[in-house]
Amino acid sequence: MSELVGDVLIWWITVQVFTIVGWPAAVRLFGHLPGLAFALARPLGLLLSGFTAWLLAMLGLGRFELPLIIISLLLVGGSGWLWLWRGNHRRLPPIAVALRGEVIFLLTMLCIVWLRAHDPTPWGTERPMDFAFFNAIQRSGLFPPQDPWLAGYSINYYYFGYLLMSVPAMISGLPPATAYNLALALLAGMTAQGAAGLIETLLGLLKRPPPAFVRVGLGVLGALIILGAGNQSGALQVMLGDERVVALDDRQLLAAIAQSWRGESIIVLPYATNAQDFGLIESWRRADKWNDFNWWWPSRSLWDGYTMPGDPPQRERRYTITEFPFFSLRLGDMHPHVMALPFTTLAIGLALAVATLSGGAQRPDWFTRIGHGIILGSLYAINSWDLPTYLLLYWGSLALAYRQPTVAFPWRTWLREAVIIALLAFVLFLPFHLTFRAPVGGATPWLDLPLLNRLTSIIGIYLGERSGWHAFVIIFGLMALPIIAGSYLYRSTTVVDSTGVAISEMPRWVEWLPFILLCIGLLIGFPLLALAGLAVYTGWRALTTDEAGVRCGMLIAALGSSVLFGVEIIYIRDVFEGLSARMNTIFKFYYQVWLLWGVLAPVALWWVWALASGRQRLLAGLVSVCTVLLLIGASVYPWIVVRDIGRGPMIGLNGYTPREQTTAGAAAIAWLRQYAPAGSVVLEAVAVENEAAVAAGSEQPRCGGSYNWQGFGGVSAASGLPTVLGWVGHEMQWRGGDQQALAELGPRCIAVDTIYRSGDLNRIRPLIDQYSVDYIYVGSLERERYPASSLDVLAQIGTPVFAQDEVVIYRVTR
Repeated sequence: MSELVGDVLIWWITVQVFTIVGWPAAVRLFGHLPGLAFALARPLGLLLSGFTAWLLAMLGLGRFELPLIIISLLLVGGSGWLWLWRGNHRRLPPIAVALRGEVIFLLTMLCIVWLRAHDPTPWGTERPMDFAFFNAIQRSGLFPPQDPWLAGYSINYYYFGYLLMSVPAMISGLPPATAYNLALALLAGMTAQGAAGLIETLLGLLKRPPPAFVRVGLGVLGALIILGAGNQSGALQVMLGDERVVALDDRQLLAAIAQSWRGESIIVLPYATNAQDFGLIESWRRADKWNDFNWWWPSRSLWDGYTMPGDPPQRERRYTITEFPFFSLRLGDMHPHVMALPFTTLAIGLALAVATLSGGAQRPDWFTRIGHGIILGSLYAINSWDLPTYLLLYWGSLALAYRQPTVAFPWRTWLREAVIIALLAFVLFLPFHLTFRAPVGGATPWLDLPLLNRLTSIIGIYLGERSGWHAFVIIFGLMALPIIAGSYLYRSTTVVDSTGVAISEMPRWVEWLPFILLCIGLLIGFPLLALAGLAVYTGWRALTTDEAGVRCGMLIAALGSSVLFGVEIIYIRDVFEGLSARMNTIFKFYYQVWLLWGVLAPVALWWVWALASGRQRLLAGLVSVCTVLLLIGASVYPWIVVRDIGRGPMIGLNGYTPREQTTAGAAAIAWLRQYAPAGSVVLEAVAVENEAAVAAGSEQPRCGGSYNWQGFGGVSAASGLPTVLGWVGHEMQWRGGDQQALAELGPRCIAVDTIYRSGDLNRIRPLIDQYSVDYIYVGSLERERYPASSLDVLAQIGTPVFAQDEVVIYRVTR
C-alpha cells in the first residue's frame, strides 16, 4: 500500500507541471472565461508540450527522450510565463476556482486508481496493443515511432494520444505498467475537471445564473454522468434477469418489462429473435442478476437487423458497440477514444471561448490561431473520428461569434477564418499526415465515378434497419430528457436589431418539427428521424437567442442531434463492414455525443427550472423526477461493478503481461528495457493458427494472435522494442490501405516459424539478416511450441546475454 501511495504522489506532482506550463496559454485562449482557463490548463499544457517534443523529433531535431521533453516544457512554459510577466495579465487563477478544480481532478484520479489497482494487468482485450504503443513510443527515439509488431515499419495508427500519455510516464520514471494505469487515471481526472469547468462556465453565462453552489453542484453532477454513469441496460438486466435483454427490439422489451412487473419468473417473448453470439432467444427464466451481473453486454445496447442468405432467408440481429466512459475505465483499454476525452473537452472549451467573444469584432492574432489549430489538429492524430465533429462545433461557434444584430452576417470573414483554422489544423500536423495511411478507403466504391469513387469507398449509405426508440432511451435518455425539456421550457429573449424588432424569429412550425417527424418516424420505422427536427429547432434557437450560455448550449444540442441522426443515414466503411456495417461508426460517434450531451444535460436541468412558474413548475418537477429515475437506472451498472471489483484484492498498479508472470520472464523483460538499445529488433514467437499441420509438414504457417491469452506479442508490448511480427489481425486493420505492408504479413509469419522450428542455420541466417533481428527471445511459449533441438541451434546464431530458468535471450552476432 505504501508503494501505491508513493506512486500516486509522484504522478500527481508530475502532472502539476502541465498545469503550470499550460496556464499562460490558457489565459491567452480562455482569458475572458477565467474559471474555464484553469479547468483546461492541464490538458492544454500537456498538449502543447507533447506537440513541441513530437514536432522536434519528427523534424529530426532531437530524440524523443527525457531531455527533449524537458526542453519542450521549458520552451512552452518559459515563453508563456514571459508573456504573462511582460503583459498586464492575470498571473494566477482565483484561489477558490483552483482549489475546487484540483479537488475534482484529484478525487477522480484516485477513484480510477482504486479501480485499476484491483485489475492492473496490461493484457486482455485491446490493452496489449495500447501497452505496446505506449512503450514503443518511449523506446523509438527517432520518429515516426516504430511499430512494435511489424519491425521496420512505423506505427500506422492515430498514435498521438499514446505519445501524450508517454510524456508524464517518462518524466515520472515509474514502471511502465504503473504509468499505464496512472495515465488512465490522469485522463479521467482531466476530463472531470474540464467538464465541471465547462458546465460552471455555461451556467455563469446565463442572464440569470444560478447561485455559485448550484453551479458547482451541477458541474460535479456532469462529471459524474460523463465518467461515472452507465446506460439503462444494467438496470434492465437486473430487472429482467438476463443480459440478453440488450438484443431485444422495442416490442419484445416492452413485453418483457410487463411480465417482470407482473412478477412472472419466466419471460416469454411475443416472437423469437436470432441474435449474434446469443443464438435464438424465445424465453428465459429470470436469474438473480443483482448478484450475478454481466458487466460486458451493456456496452452492446444497440442491435441492427440483417437478412442472412438461405432458403428461406433468415433475420439476424447483430450488435454495434455502445461503449461509455465508465465501461472503458473498468475495462482498462487506453484506446484512442478514451485518450481523446480530455482533449475533446478542451475542444468544447475552445468553441465556447470563440462563441463568447464580443461579436467576433477583433481578428484573432496568429498565436491564437495556431493555438486553435493545434487543439483541433491534434484530434485527428489522437482519434481521427473526433475531428469532423469538433471542427463543425468550432465553425458553428465562429458563426455565433460573428453574428451581430445590426449588420448582415459577414460570410467572407467567417469563411476566411474557418478555412485558416482548418488549414492550420492540417499543416501543423503535416508530419503525421505524411507518415500515416488511413486504414479506410480500401473498400470497393459504390459509385465508380471521379471523386465519388473515393468518397463512396470511405462512406457508405446505411440501408439496414433503423435504430429503435428504446435503444435511444436506454443509451441517451438520461441526457436527452433534460436537454429536450430545457430547450423548450427556457424562453430566453431573442436577438433584436436597433429598433427592437426580433431578428430571424423562429417560425412556429420549427418548434413542432421534432414532434411531427417523431410521428412520421414511428409510422415508417424510423423513430430517430425526430432528431433531425431537434437539430433544426435547437440550431435555430442558437442563432436567435441573445444569451451566450443558451446559444452555446443549443449549438451543442444541435450538433449532438445531427451526429445521432447522421449515423442513421451514413457509416464509415471499415474492416467491420461485412460483420456489422456501422458497428465502429456507432461506437465512435455515440462516444462523442455522450461527452457533448453529458456536459449539456446538467445545464439543461437548470434551464428547466430557471424560468418555471405556474403550471410550468409542475412540468419542471415531472421532468426532474423522471431524470432522477433515469439517473438511478444509470447508477445500477457502476454500483454493481464497483461492488464486485471491491470484493477482490487490491493488487497495486504494476500489472504484468503473460510473459512476465514468472520470475525469469519478468527479469528478462526488465533486462531488455534496461540494456537493449532503442530500436533493437527482438524476435519472439508468433501465434500459428494451424500449428499441428505445420509441425506435420503438410501446410505453411498461418498466423494470428489477436486477443490471445498466452502472451504472443508480449515481449515487444512490454519492452517497447519491435518484433518481426506480432498480432496479425490488428496489423491487417491498421494497414487496410497499404498493400505493401499487408504483403509482408504472410512471409514474416513463415520466417518467424522457420527460425524457431527448422534448426537449419542455412535457412535461419538469411532470415535473421533480412529482418535485422538483434535479439532472439526463447521463453516458455517458444519451448512449448518448438523442438528443443531446433531452439538449441539458435545458440550458434548469437551470444546469450540473459539466461534464467526457462528464458534465454541471444544477442545476434554479425
